[in-house]
Amino acid sequence: MTDHRRRLEWATFVRSLLDGRYRDAEKVVLVMDQLNTHSAASLYEAFAPAEARRLADRLEIHHTPKHGS
Repeated sequence: MTDHRRRLEWATFVRSLLDGRYRDAEKVVLVMDQLNTHSAASLYEAFAPAEARRLADRLEIHHTPKHGS
């Protein structure tokens, strides 16, 4: 997706999904690995609190097991 796996890149990508392809969806379910940038906290680091909350409220985040195959 990007050259780096930073919080800002992840947050920007999630916002582009929510405001683009899935703009009409009430809730978007994301299934992701355990990378530390993959959390709602990244949204709050990248955006103003109101914007981060707007995005976070539309997400349902599920992480894969740490030691799953």
